Amino acid sequence: MSIESVRLPIRSRSTPARGEADVWLARLSDMPLDAGPRGGNRRERILRQRVQQQFFLRLLLAAYLGCPGKSVELDRSERGKPMLSGVHADSALQFNVSHSGDWLAVAVAVGVAVGIDLEVERRLPRAPLLARRFLSPEEAEWIVGLDEPFRSRQFLKQWTARESLVKARGCGLAGCLGEIALDWQPPAIRRLPTDWEGAGAMSLANLALPDGLVGHLATCEGPVRPMIRRITT
Repeated sequence: MSIESVRLPIRSRSTPARGEADVWLARLSDMPLDAGPRGGNRRERILRQRVQQQFFLRLLLAAYLGCPGKSVELDRSERGKPMLSGVHADSALQFNVSHSGDWLAVAVAVGVAVGIDLEVERRLPRAPLLARRFLSPEEAEWIVGLDEPFRSRQFLKQWTARESLVKARGCGLAGCLGEIALDWQPPAIRRLPTDWEGAGAMSLANLALPDGLVGHLATCEGPVRPMIRRITT
């Protein structure tokens, strides 16, 4: 799975073909986004990052919708999933967003709900505890038996796979993690919550990201091929 480099500004884009999803990867500190507060404390940095994320997301979606970025209105479902609203509320364009550290990932598809989750690789001293709390017993036993740094990386793989499935479904993590069971190397769906209607049609794909990043893409209606594009300046 190769990664295509795309320079700013993002020009008009054709929507992804059936069976494909565009995955956009951007490092916010590398982008000329003059938005948000300029202070240096943690709160101001986080707020600035959120403003930049929303700014980039609107510009990206506008490229698909064929309109100015300021015309793109966003809202959230009752369970917090971002979605188009206003004049584009009935658009078949579907998207999902994830961020970790300085990195932002956006998945875009047509007519199929998508979920994406991204994590920056890092040591997780509490990985065994987190595995026992959030993963299936079989996954947790496997994770606990690994050595670092492999253990932290594999936990993040299992975690991003779960998160992407939950985000594609558009529901919260609470109450469903215990019913999700995945295979590993690579993560694959073994069992999903019984109250997820149409769960048998869900799919999961590992994303071949640059070194230091781990991520997965999930869809609700059959497998799609991720087309990864990285923003460059």
